Amino acid sequence: PEQQTGGTRGIIAGGSNPSSFDVIQYINVDTTGDAIDFGDLTETFYGGACGSATRGFWFGGSPSDNRIEYVEFATTSNAIDFGDLTATIQYSPSGVSDKTRGIRVGGATSPTASINIMDYWTMPSKGNALDFGDMATATRFSGSCNSATRGVITAGSTGPAGTDRIEYITMQTTGNGVDFGDMTAAWQSSGNGACGSSTRGVIVVGWVSPAYVNTVEFVTITTLGNSQDFGDLSQTRGYSSTTSSSTRAIHAGGYSPATSPASAYVNTIDYCTIATKGNFVDFGDRTVAGSYCSGTSNGHGGLG
Repeated sequence: PEQQTGGTRGIIAGGSNPSSFDVIQYINVDTTGDAIDFGDLTETFYGGACGSATRGFWFGGSPSDNRIEYVEFATTSNAIDFGDLTATIQYSPSGVSDKTRGIRVGGATSPTASINIMDYWTMPSKGNALDFGDMATATRFSGSCNSATRGVITAGSTGPAGTDRIEYITMQTTGNGVDFGDMTAAWQSSGNGACGSSTRGVIVVGWVSPAYVNTVEFVTITTLGNSQDFGDLSQTRGYSSTTSSSTRAIHAGGYSPATSPASAYVNTIDYCTIATKGNFVDFGDRTVAGSYCSGTSNGHGGLG
């Protein structure tokens, strides 16, 4: 990624404040600073994301559709149609990926109808997604992270309630999700996107009924086990976006409790060093405030 973009390029797209929008913006994960305009999605959006070393993908979203679209990390431009998911979805799937395969995980067909569907596509060539298998627990707003071989899906909303489950898949095979361990509580909203190094996944919690929280936890992707405390966000908020380089996790946007609903949508970007536990610190600001955004990068842990 350094040869193509001057560093690991993180891209954050879509969202709501409260109307959904199509903005794509980017940052250099290895530095600090405000996000820069990249282009626009093909439609307004709040779905999921994943990426290879050259392409970033967004899928699902609002209005209900089955689209997959992509951008080339090395250039700034509008997104391009890639193909279709196996079924229509309204909002909030998550995504994992390795060097060649992108995988959509879950989502919802209505505010209370979470689904367990997983499907996949080969990222270098355009085409429609194929069935991968099913998650053990149907969820939307899941957190996701990956090594070069394993995708890990954490927490999320099952409908009116949250879940503490963590499950995993082996990305170059097909099959159903397998139990990995448990979160420390039943979270309903995690950072949406592939976030972590090749060995450690960083999980931004966001919301546990009845309140927003600033909790961050982590898992060791290459083993099985329960999540552990990592630290805190710089600001309490949920329904946000995460992405990473191999060393640094980025957390962007979201919805934070505020006296006035108009000011509750935030443009905050903060970051941490993945290998060392600790609190997130300020990175910069997004070009637009909003929640339900999704992020990916050309240097995350799944590309190792």
